[in-house]
Amino acid sequence: MDSMSINDYLIKSLSDAIKVQYPEAWKDHSEIVIEKPKQKSFGDLATPVAMSLAKAMRANPAAIARDIMSAFVWDDRYVEPDPQLSRTLAGGYINFKVSRGYLYAILRQVVTDPASFVHVKAQHPKKMLFEFVSANPTGPMVVVNGRAAAIGDVMARVNEWLGHEVRREFYVNDFGNQVELLGKSIACRYWQAKGRPGEIPEGGYEGDYIKDLARDIAEAFPEIQSMELAAMEKRFMEEALERIIAQQRSILESYGVRYDQWFRESQLHRSQAPQAALSRLREQGLTYEQDGAVWFMSSKFGDEKDRVLVRGDGSPTYFLSDLAYHVHKASRGIDESYTFWGPDHHGYIPRLEHAVNALELGRTVFKNFIIQQVNLIRNGQPFRMSKRKGDFITISELLSDVSVDAARYFFLMRKLSTHFDFDMSLAVKQSEENPVFYVQYAHARTRSLLKHAEERGLCVKDTGLASPDLLVEPEELDVMKAVADFPSVLFAAAKYVEPHRIPAYLEDLAAQFHRFYQKHRIVTDDRALSSARLMLAEGVSNTLRLGLELLGVSAPDRM
Repeated sequence: MDSMSINDYLIKSLSDAIKVQYPEAWKDHSEIVIEKPKQKSFGDLATPVAMSLAKAMRANPAAIARDIMSAFVWDDRYVEPDPQLSRTLAGGYINFKVSRGYLYAILRQVVTDPASFVHVKAQHPKKMLFEFVSANPTGPMVVVNGRAAAIGDVMARVNEWLGHEVRREFYVNDFGNQVELLGKSIACRYWQAKGRPGEIPEGGYEGDYIKDLARDIAEAFPEIQSMELAAMEKRFMEEALERIIAQQRSILESYGVRYDQWFRESQLHRSQAPQAALSRLREQGLTYEQDGAVWFMSSKFGDEKDRVLVRGDGSPTYFLSDLAYHVHKASRGIDESYTFWGPDHHGYIPRLEHAVNALELGRTVFKNFIIQQVNLIRNGQPFRMSKRKGDFITISELLSDVSVDAARYFFLMRKLSTHFDFDMSLAVKQSEENPVFYVQYAHARTRSLLKHAEERGLCVKDTGLASPDLLVEPEELDVMKAVADFPSVLFAAAKYVEPHRIPAYLEDLAAQFHRFYQKHRIVTDDRALSSARLMLAEGVSNTLRLGLELLGVSAPDRM
């Protein structure tokens, strides 16, 4: 198979044709989008590029489409030439039908060398940093952290698979008021257990886990009880941080997520990084002092008001620490930095981006994404979560009822920007209603089928008996088209930061295979046709397995 994908072929050929017909207009419309038509009757692939040009040129999109196609060079290794060009153009869309030769070549490749089929390298590999979860080390990790972990990990996996240099990072907020409140809260619970009255400080932490930490740390370090209050609070804080961080690491590893670095905020402060970031903003003339505090001119960039960088008592804000962290990221020579934030950061991100831009950090592009809230459905009702009140459901509790496979898959099924209701009753079902079970079952069916065929003396990997050219039935062609879509799905998931495209694709591929399996016998007395259909099953099997692996979900051979 030619190393060029069908998408690459179409983009290059369309670009060449547009340059011939509209060289001036093309200067401002260099991106060509290839997508699947909404209606199957329109073909297999389409592009709206003629409509984009028409809008800029104030011309008729259908006429522009005809002009483009009059200069288009057809190659039947990829697409079938259309003798009726008018049918190829639908309202300005240019539609294409994938050639059988391309489908047969793809099937051979995915069976004989599946890694080369989906491991299509990015043309310009980049150095990428993915920072995700970064939950405050002040309590157990809740289910919204589970969603962030699945999304961040899969985006890192996909970009790594596409040939980029990827690092995963967890930012530990181990500095400032919140961790100090943690120490004060634990000390209060310790004294309460000793019979002394006391109240949790305002904004402190009240969950039962605080009582457990107070007890466990006091038992491990009995000398704590003789310390002065300030020293006791500090010791409780330090020991609690290490225990909580170790627990976070353990939980995430059991969830299939491993980081290259756990970067601590305290590192920034020891290196005076916040002060350096503040100095750079001052040099840009974007700060001023008022009421003893230092302010960033955030309103200059459209924010509703200016924001504090240094409080009146001289302590840096979380905002300034984040700026310093971004400076540190840029200093590592990163091309693209991806940060996945919780749902409470909507207003925070724009002001942070304005400040980062003001710092002029060179080549690094910072990309920020909000991961919306998860509503875990229990007895038909969403369960409220708050680390402070102790009214939450942890990832560990979720995974005691739902498998890691189901949890990761379900968290990946929706766009980052949408709220998600996690239906636990569906996640544990062993039926086709459960999407992860449905996809895994399709993979198990292909493996069982191939094993059965091998027991009857048929093996796909044997000699040249298998010929995909024998696959001409509509259901067979549909399966091959679905298999051929996989690389473009991966590129789209990476480009648009939309990992939900992958489980949606896998479910469609599984559905296509199930339809084929129900309508056609695979192992028959016709050995040549049987071998071709087994080759198709092997292609589906390899694609499903690779897709599930990128999701961090297992691909069982038996179910």
